[in-house]
Amino acid sequence: MTEGNPNSLLAKDEYYGATAADLQAMGLADKAKAAINQRAIFPHRGTAMLYSDRLVLGSWDDNGDVTLYPREVSAITNEFTELYGRFLGGGLKKAGAPVIIRRTSGEEAYLLLNHRWFSERTDNQRWFRLLTDWLSAANSPRTGR
Repeated sequence: MTEGNPNSLLAKDEYYGATAADLQAMGLADKAKAAINQRAIFPHRGTAMLYSDRLVLGSWDDNGDVTLYPREVSAITNEFTELYGRFLGGGLKKAGAPVIIRRTSGEEAYLLLNHRWFSERTDNQRWFRLLTDWLSAANSPRTGR
């Protein structure tokens, strides 16, 4: 990770996002749509941009972008959960698991990054590594963010 310039862009991809509340509110019809195309249950979409000091989820909702700083993130995982299981993830093993960002406020954001509909592939594993490195660097005693 680069420590110097906070405007240093580390990664950029299109994303599809949902909160845990969005996924909890899913009905059977939504799950049926998701079996065909996962994007159906991700109401938030835009461009994810990872900078050395922040993650920006562009066009998250009608209010615009959501910007997350490392101090607002308690954990980042790349796994299936009860809310988003392997069946919804296209039946794939780890390759279909969403990136989940757990905020210190308790909110969770589920992300599919660079999702390719036809193959149901994502770049989530790459983004998981980038985000965990980003969070570790920000929380290291050397940088002290």
